[in-house]
Amino acid sequence: MVDFRKIAEKWQKRWQEARIFEADVDRKKKKFFITFPYPYVNGSPHIGHGYSFLRTEAYARFKRMQGYNVLFPQGFHATGEPILGVYERLRKGDKLQEKTLLKSGATKEDIERFKEDPKNIVFFWMERWKEDLKSVGASIDWRRSFVTTDINPPYSKFIEWQYVKLKEKGYVKKGTHPVIWCPHCASPTGDHDRLEGEGESPIEYTLLKFKYGDAFLMAATLRPETVYGVTNIWVNPDAEYVKVRVDDELWIVAKYAVEKLADQLHEVEVLEEMDGRSLVGKRCIEPINGRGVPILPAHFVDVENATGVVMSVPAHAPYDYIALKEIVENDALLEEYGITKEELEPISLIKVEGFSDYPAKDVCEQMNIRSQKEQKKLDEATRVVYKKEYHTGVLKSMFGKYAGKKVQEVKEALIDEFKKKKIATSMWECTDVVVCRCTTRCHVKILKDQWFIAYSDETWKKKSIDYINKMNFYPEEARHQFINTVEWLKDKACARKSGLGTKLPWDKEWIVETLSDSTIYMAYYTIARIINEKRVRAEQLTREVFDYVFLGEGDPKQVSESSGIDERILEEMREEFDYFYPVDLRCSAKDLVQNHLTFFIMQHIALWDKMPEKWPRAIAVNGRVMVEGEKMSKSKGNIIPLRDLIEKYGADLVRINIVCSGEDMDDADWRAENIKGYESKLRFLEDIVKNIDKMKKKDVGNAERFLRSKMQKIVEETTKAYEGLKYRTAVVHCLFNATSHLRWYARRCVAVENMNGKLVKEYIQTMLKLLAPIVPHYCEEMWETLGNKGFISIAKWPEANSDEIDEKAEKGEELIQNILEDVENIKKLVKGKPRKLVIYVAEEWKHEVYKAVVKHKNNAMKILMENEEFRKKGKLVSELVKSLLKKYASLEKELVLSSEEEMAIISEAKELLSKELSIKEVEVVSASGVNTEKAKKALPFKPGIEVVC
Repeated sequence: MVDFRKIAEKWQKRWQEARIFEADVDRKKKKFFITFPYPYVNGSPHIGHGYSFLRTEAYARFKRMQGYNVLFPQGFHATGEPILGVYERLRKGDKLQEKTLLKSGATKEDIERFKEDPKNIVFFWMERWKEDLKSVGASIDWRRSFVTTDINPPYSKFIEWQYVKLKEKGYVKKGTHPVIWCPHCASPTGDHDRLEGEGESPIEYTLLKFKYGDAFLMAATLRPETVYGVTNIWVNPDAEYVKVRVDDELWIVAKYAVEKLADQLHEVEVLEEMDGRSLVGKRCIEPINGRGVPILPAHFVDVENATGVVMSVPAHAPYDYIALKEIVENDALLEEYGITKEELEPISLIKVEGFSDYPAKDVCEQMNIRSQKEQKKLDEATRVVYKKEYHTGVLKSMFGKYAGKKVQEVKEALIDEFKKKKIATSMWECTDVVVCRCTTRCHVKILKDQWFIAYSDETWKKKSIDYINKMNFYPEEARHQFINTVEWLKDKACARKSGLGTKLPWDKEWIVETLSDSTIYMAYYTIARIINEKRVRAEQLTREVFDYVFLGEGDPKQVSESSGIDERILEEMREEFDYFYPVDLRCSAKDLVQNHLTFFIMQHIALWDKMPEKWPRAIAVNGRVMVEGEKMSKSKGNIIPLRDLIEKYGADLVRINIVCSGEDMDDADWRAENIKGYESKLRFLEDIVKNIDKMKKKDVGNAERFLRSKMQKIVEETTKAYEGLKYRTAVVHCLFNATSHLRWYARRCVAVENMNGKLVKEYIQTMLKLLAPIVPHYCEEMWETLGNKGFISIAKWPEANSDEIDEKAEKGEELIQNILEDVENIKKLVKGKPRKLVIYVAEEWKHEVYKAVVKHKNNAMKILMENEEFRKKGKLVSELVKSLLKKYASLEKELVLSSEEEMAIISEAKELLSKELSIKEVEVVSASGVNTEKAKKALPFKPGIEVVC
C-alpha cells in the first residue's frame, strides 16, 4: 500500500535531481509564464496560502504536460512594517510575540538571532516557506527566487528604475491627498502593513450641520441627499462627545473624531467634554427646512467611525427604521424623550421600482428583521436598499429642480450645493476598520507633499479598462470587478517613511511602500537567475541596463561598457525577458482585485505603453478559505499551518482536498472528512494496478468499447475543466467518474481474468496523467509501477480521440445496468427462489416506430403509415405511437440500439446477470413471434423481463 508521506519525499528528491522544473529559453517550444504573488515572510504558509498557491501550482503542471515550456518562479516579500514590527517587539521583550513565533515553529535560539537583525527574521521565514512549498510538491524554478527590499540590492535597483520611469511618464507626483494613516507609526499604512482591513481605502463622507445652541452637531453620511427625510439625530448614549472649535466654527463630534479632524488640515481645539446621554432628548435644527428634530440614543452608532453623529432617515435606512420602531412602540420612551409618534413618521423621498414609498420598511419585513441586534441582516438590508436607490431611485417633488432625476445623476451636484450654502463640509474615513501591524487603529490623514501614484489619471484608466475588456479572466465574472476597481480608483500613496524597502531614488527620506514595489516584479523573475548565478552587482544594474533588457532601448555594446556587465550576459538577460514575457497567467485571491491585481495591470500598461504584447494575458481569481465551514481567524484557532497538514496526511491528499474545496470565486471550505473519499478512490486504482497482470482477455467486446468511449469523454471534460481552473469539476471527471466506470467494467467482467489488461492499463495511465497536476507524487509512483520510464510530470497530456467515442456501447452498458435494477425489483415481488430469467428484446419494427416518434413526434403516425409494413400492423403501431407520445419527454432522444444490437449486448452480459442476480439460467430471446404478456410489452431499451421460480 502506498505511503503518501514517503512517496512525496521520494519523488521530490528525484524531481530535484533531474531539474525537470527549470525553465530556460527554448525557441522551439511555446512558453507559458505563470506566477503566484510572493508571500510576506513573517510566518509559515497556512491553509489559506495553500489554496491559492496550489491552484497555481496545478495549472503550471497542467500546461507543462501540454507541452509548454513553463516558467513558474517564486519570490518572497519583506517590504514594509511587519518585519521591523516583530523585531522591535522582540527587542522590547514582548512575551506574546515570542510565544507566537515559538508556536509558528521558531526556536528560542532563532528568536535570539531575530533580536540581532531584522534580516534574520526575513531569511528564517523565507527558508521555511521554501521548505513547505517543496514538501507539498511545488514545481518551481528555484534558481529565480529572490527577496524584496534593500536586503536584496539588485532588486532595489530594479524598483528604482521602475519609479524613475513612472515619474518621468507623469504617474508619480507629489501632492495633497487622503491616505490611510497609522498615528503610532506616523506613516501611511499600505495593505501589506495591516493586521486588519486589507483592501480598504479612504472614502469621503459629507458632514451635514445640525444647529445645536451655538454649535453644530455634525452628522456624517454617505447619502447626504436623504437629509430631506431626516426625522431625528442619533448619538451613542454611552460614548464621549466634545465641543470643538474647528477652524472658525463650533462643532459637536465624538471624542475619537478630534485627532482625525486635526489630521485632515483643520485647526482643532477642544472646548468642552460631554457624554452622549446628556444630548439625548434635546433638539437640534435640520439644515434644509429649519425643522426641529429630536436627538435620540442608538447603540449601533460607531463613535470611532467619522464623527459619531448620525442622521436618521427611517424611510430609506433599515437601521433607522428598526431603531425608531422600537422607540415608537414604547410609550414610556416617547414620554421620556418628549416626542410624539407623528414626528417620527418616515418621510418618503425616493421612488424605487419594486418598493413602496418606504423601502426600508419593505426590506425589513421581507427579511423578518425585528431588532437592532440583527446586525448581519441589517447590513444586508442596507446594502440592498442603498444599491437599488442609487442606481434606479428617482427623487420626489421636495427636491425642487432635481425632482424626477435619478440619485446617481444629481448626488454630486447636491453635495456641491450644500457646501456652497455652508450647510455641509467633508470628512475622510476608512471604508472599514483598518488596523496597522503595530496593532494601532488607523484613520485617514490628508498629507501634503506626499508621493502618489496617479491612478486617477483618466487616460490611464480608459486604456486600462479597454485592455481589461480584452484579457482573459478565470472566472469571467471577475472582469467586471476589475473594471469597477479601475473606475473608482484614486491616487494612492506610494511611499512611507518607515519600514523596510527601497528608497525613492530622487527623495531618499521616502521608502517605496509594500504594494507599490510589487506590481511588475514578474519581469525581474526573467533575469533573476542570471543575476543570481553570474553574480551581477547592484551598482552594475544601471537605468540603461534595465532600459535595454526590458524595453529594448539602447546599444548593448555601449550599455555593457558603461555598466561593466559582459555584453553576452546583457544579451542573455534581454533574451530571457523577450522570450518569457508577458505573464500568461497571474493567480491570486479575490481580496487582491481591488488593489494589487489591478495595480499589476495598470503599471504594466504604463511602463510598457508602446509594447502591448508585454501586457499580462490573463488573471485567475479565487475565493477565500474556510475551515470546517467557519471563517479562518486567530481567535477561533483554525488557521492551520500547511506543514501540519502535510505531516498528518501526506502532500497529495492535502493537495487534492485543498484544490477541490472550492471553485471560481466562491469561498473554499477545507473539510478533513473529505480526504477519506479521495483516498479510497486512489486506493482502488492502486489495487487495480496490482492485478493488471492477472487480466487475460484479449478481444474487445461492448464492455471494452464502453470503457474506451468513456475515457475519451473524460479526457475532453477534464481538459476543459483544467483550462478554466475548475479543479473540483476536473476531479469529478478524472477520478470519481473514471473510477466509477472502471468499477463497472470490473463488475461487468465478473472475474479479474476476464478483464482486458492492455485496455485497463491504457485507461489507468490516462487517468494518472489527468490526475498528475493535482496528486503528482502518487501518479509518479503508479506510473513507475506500471513499467513506464521517465516522469509523468512531463509526460504528454492526453488528447481525446473522437473516433473511439461509441455511443452505442455506452447505451448498451446502461441497458445492462437497467436490467439488473429491474430484475432486483421484480425478485422482491415474486414468491420462491428464481431459477430462470427470460429477457425479451423488442422486435425491430418497434425500434423503427420509436425512432419515428423521437424524430417526428405528432407527425410520426402519418409518416409511418406511408410504409406498407406498418400499415399491415395498423392498430399495433397506433397503440405504440400513442403510448410513446404520452411519455415523450422521458424518451431517449439521441440514440436507440437496434433489436439485433440489444440482443448481442444482453447476451454478452449473461454471465454477469446470472452471477449478480443469483439466477442460474439466463435466456435472451427476441419478442418477435412470442405470444406472452412479457414479450408483448417489450420496448426498445426496455426489454420484457420474466422471472421463473
